[in-house]
Order: sequence, then structure tokens, then C-alpha cells
Amino acid sequence: APLRIIMGNPPYSIGQKTGNDNAQNQSYPKLDAKIASTYAKQSLAVNSKSLYDAYIKAFRWSTDRLDKTGGIICFVTNSGWIDKPSMDGFRKSIETEFSSIYVFNLRGAIRGRSGITVKKEGQNVFDIMTGVAITLLVKNPNVITKKAKIFYHDIGDFLNRKEKVAKLLDLKSFKNDKIKLKELEPNEE
Repeated sequence: APLRIIMGNPPYSIGQKTGNDNAQNQSYPKLDAKIASTYAKQSLAVNSKSLYDAYIKAFRWSTDRLDKTGGIICFVTNSGWIDKPSMDGFRKSIETEFSSIYVFNLRGAIRGRSGITVKKEGQNVFDIMTGVAITLLVKNPNVITKKAKIFYHDIGDFLNRKEKVAKLLDLKSFKNDKIKLKELEPNEE
């Protein structure tokens, strides 16, 4: 069977209320039930609303499309899943559902932040206030492991949009030796 590759930039729409918004929230009962039985079930967070954001739904839908032959998911999304406490169940799930995880954190999250924290985040690569990450999930059926190997790269502090885009154009790929990928050992959260 051919290797499945799913790529995209899913909408980040949890706060949208009407059809006049860019990407109105849709109801997907089967998908929501799958999120409840995976991401939400493993979460210790009291409020799991963010697990039903459209970009998280895209991860769940895509993961469910990778059958026993494996495959790859690559998304440009909100980076909130990386460190928000409410996303602990999502992180725990992908760690067991994939053999390798690659994350390029482009940062740029300025909503709800101020002072030096905002300056360190740098400008966003898009005209948004939400941080951005490129995530590559690999499900290799020939690799038997309880937990994925996780590789992480942070673009750096205090960078403007032009500097971030220049870095992306220079690096081009997770396989580029110039990317200093750090292998992470996750804690319980």
C-alpha cells in the first residue's frame, strides 16, 4: 500500500462564533467522540475546550487516516499544543501514536503576554497573534516503540518576521544538518 502523507495548515478557530468568521466551528460528533476518548481522556486539565480547536481536530482526523501501513502528517499550526497545560492529553497521545515527532517552533505568540516575553517571542511569520509551529509526525509500522522519539527546534529569541522567514528558506527541511534538533525526554505532563 502507498505511504499516506497528509499536509496542511488547518484553521485555528476555537473562539469563532458565527459564519462571518474566517473558519466557523463545525460540529463533528464522531471526531469529537474520538478526541474525548484519546486526547481528553489522557488530560489532567480541568478545561479541555482547547482540545476541540479545529487544528487539533485536524491532527485527530489525520492520525485516524494512517492505517497499519503508516504515514506522515505535516502541519503548520498554532504552537499552543507544545506547552499549554490543557494540551497534555494531546501530547501524551501523539507520543504513543507515532514513532517520530519533529517540531520547529516559530514562536510569535503575543496574545495575553507583555513586556520582555513578547519581545523574546519575536514577530510572527503570519499576521496573527498566536504562535506558530511546523509539526511533522511519522508513523513507521516497522519501528516498534512505546513512545516516539521527539526532536525539537526553537527558531530563537527576538527575531523579526524577515529573519524567521530567512531561516526557514535557508533550512528548508528537518533533514538539514544546520538545524540543531534537540531530542526531548518528556516528563509526565
